[in-house]
Amino acid sequence: MPQIVNIKSAKEFEQFFKTHFDDMVRYAMKFVYRSDVASDIVQEAFVKLWEMRNKLLVTVSIKAYLYKTIYNLSLNHIEQLKVHSQHHNSIYTELMELEADYYKEEKSLLQQEKIELLRQMLKELPKGCYEVIDMSRFQGLKTKEIANKLDVPVRTVETRIYRCISKLKELVGRA
Repeated sequence: MPQIVNIKSAKEFEQFFKTHFDDMVRYAMKFVYRSDVASDIVQEAFVKLWEMRNKLLVTVSIKAYLYKTIYNLSLNHIEQLKVHSQHHNSIYTELMELEADYYKEEKSLLQQEKIELLRQMLKELPKGCYEVIDMSRFQGLKTKEIANKLDVPVRTVETRIYRCISKLKELVGRA
């Protein structure tokens, strides 16, 4: 038969609280794994019991009612953590994508500026230098291949590459 919770005084409630609190925290720990959270859940269950003491109909013992309340509060806490975690992960993923896009665009603009600057500098090089640098650095040809194409000695190609790189360094220093 359902009965109204029979806690006659704050003193009696306090005694009940002190007697069962530690056991109930250990019970809550089975679900939430953190003593501070478990303690908060048990305290919340006791507060609910105290607030509802004159209206609450209990079909089982008060202790069983509290264990069921702690179980439900623990599950609610776990569900809130999942929702929070999913939300956090979603925001984190979105921020990472935005950051990647931002830096990709920024890097792309910087690369375009550098390439344009390099093209301008290459135009300032003498024709023979530009030709050798183009074949060496942009076409990926080896010194011997460049020498064969230009029908000059390998040493001449090496000298031109050295002079062109020196001239480019000088131009970059002024930029």
